[in-house]
Amino acid sequence: MRKKAALGIILLCGAAMLAQGCSDMEEFRNYIQEETHTYEPEMPKLEETSTEPLTQGQQEEEEGQHSGEVSALYYAYHCLDEEKQKLYLEMLDAMTGMESDVRLSTVDKSVLEQVFSCVMNDHPELFYVEGYQYTEYTFGSTTTSITFSGTYSMTKEQVQQTGALIDQKIEECFRQMPEEEDEYGTVKYLYEWLINQTEYDKNVENNQNICSVFLQGRSVCQGYAKAMQYMLQRAQIQCLVVTGFTNGERHGWNLVRVNGAYYYLDPTWGDASYASGTADGAAEGFFPSINYDYFLVTTDELTRTHSFEMVVELPQCTEIKDNYFVREGLYFESYDEDRLALIFGSEAAHAAGYVTLKCSSSECYARMVQNLIEEQKIFQYITRQGSSIAYTSNEKQRTISFWNIY
Repeated sequence: MRKKAALGIILLCGAAMLAQGCSDMEEFRNYIQEETHTYEPEMPKLEETSTEPLTQGQQEEEEGQHSGEVSALYYAYHCLDEEKQKLYLEMLDAMTGMESDVRLSTVDKSVLEQVFSCVMNDHPELFYVEGYQYTEYTFGSTTTSITFSGTYSMTKEQVQQTGALIDQKIEECFRQMPEEEDEYGTVKYLYEWLINQTEYDKNVENNQNICSVFLQGRSVCQGYAKAMQYMLQRAQIQCLVVTGFTNGERHGWNLVRVNGAYYYLDPTWGDASYASGTADGAAEGFFPSINYDYFLVTTDELTRTHSFEMVVELPQCTEIKDNYFVREGLYFESYDEDRLALIFGSEAAHAAGYVTLKCSSSECYARMVQNLIEEQKIFQYITRQGSSIAYTSNEKQRTISFWNIY
């Protein structure tokens, strides 16, 4: 009813002005205003499970073409109210089809940035979207409509060609995945694959999207996080890109649902060369190539080093059952010499060439450091008595890593 009433007012005013002449009509046109705004998100600059990946077409089918229930894979969508969900789908459809000047169902421009961020944080396949523009149509001081246009870095043909190349890389990755993995095993495999295939490089092109990872093998945190999300969604595991800050700099990482519980995952910090400040690979071979300190961790563990931008409400992650150290038997609630002997003597430790231990409390961590490092009891468990070994400790995450020990 409000739309009809507004239209009626405009038509009546228009008819009256036509009767009064061209000068009044020009004044009326000036009264109806159109203003276009451009938005490009500020990106970080620094830095049941299937073993078969979905193709792009299958993924779109999984989303139901937006005509029915939206898949639970998309966390941010399900955090929005009904009106914002409708707006989310309008934006997603527009950007998927690379359309422009799509009329939105809202006249409230204040919600556009949040909803756009939700779409982008849910959908890494929109690698060609750089930002958006909206045009606000007003009559006097009243907004009558808003239209939306994505800003795109590629043509439709380029998007199709690039998507096909990315899918080839994904299929190669999934062909090598061990069979009968549970969700933990799937996430671990994809995390390790991503880190082994990618070098941190803040100068590489397309480092804010998945193209840099899958086509160039080099990226920064946003690229790592979106590539991790892209693979996990193909494996039917819910994953969200989360943004915030570390050490005063913008950063991106993931929220992942594994076996029914939520965890945080930072694949960039999992690349040990980046985390140690030697991302150029100069120190390669002198430390473990993959760091698991931020692999499926709790909110408490993550917020010791990361702070959030709250685009949507995020869960309190408290579960530890699928944390790497718990699953791999490397988690200690107290100092235990017998367990240490088994770990350092295991075939897995010898094959890896290093051991990382995690403690459940500051007290356990302090005792582990005192006994193994300060009192050098590490040599009770390895056969390099009298020689030097390498180690590093992370007090915030309560982990200790030893390498060059075999």
